[in-house]
Amino acid sequence: MIESNVCERRTIEVPIDAVASAKLCAPIATRIEVCDDLSSEGWTPREDVLRGCVEAVEGTSCTVVSMIRSRDNGLPSTLNIAGFQATPRAVDCAMREIEMSARAGAHSVAIGLLTARGAIDLVACARLRDHAESMGLLVAFLRSFDLVEDRTRGMRDLAALRIVRVVTAGVLGWDAAIVSIEARIEVLRADAEVLRAEAIRLGTRRIEVVPGGGVRAKNANLWLGVSPHLHASCRRAGAFSVEELAALAAAMRA
Repeated sequence: MIESNVCERRTIEVPIDAVASAKLCAPIATRIEVCDDLSSEGWTPREDVLRGCVEAVEGTSCTVVSMIRSRDNGLPSTLNIAGFQATPRAVDCAMREIEMSARAGAHSVAIGLLTARGAIDLVACARLRDHAESMGLLVAFLRSFDLVEDRTRGMRDLAALRIVRVVTAGVLGWDAAIVSIEARIEVLRADAEVLRAEAIRLGTRRIEVVPGGGVRAKNANLWLGVSPHLHASCRRAGAFSVEELAALAAAMRA
């Protein structure tokens, strides 16, 4: 039995879309998730930007995640099931962008393809996982998980995929503000229990639940009650703020 996530170290993952932000994050964050146009919830980054971010973290313990969400996949640019559907074109685009991510030096990729009915597409995601792992990349799951209606089945599917972590706001849909933090935490607590049980059943390492969506230094203690791993954009006045990141890191050390 491998399941053992007791006393995990606390980690901060920061989504960014610029090399300048990567340089500021590198000494503080555990991981940066590099994307293009964060204001629209992100797309696969350009290779030059990703490569620049990889160079920015050299000499630090910070690692680089490449978001895999192609602008060229033929899907609508909507934050719903249709925008993440695993069509043949979407899968082909993701395969190429995983190759690009490995070429640029990323340490991991985040995928998130779904079926037309709003479940995790196990066949497509397994293909992407195998492709990424063949190039030495770890595989995480995007916040598109929050479009999955049956969360219990979804968490079991993630366990079957053997990915390393999933970012989730603990809501159904993209707007995290419609549900209180306390209610979302209870959802995430149930998610974590499903993953714990699946790890024991499958004899695998437990997938990390990474709360995202409204994570701030001022409420970090609430999220830490359910997971030591946080995903935060660290933005103030619409722009990345290294002061907010530093405050979050301090709150996580308290």
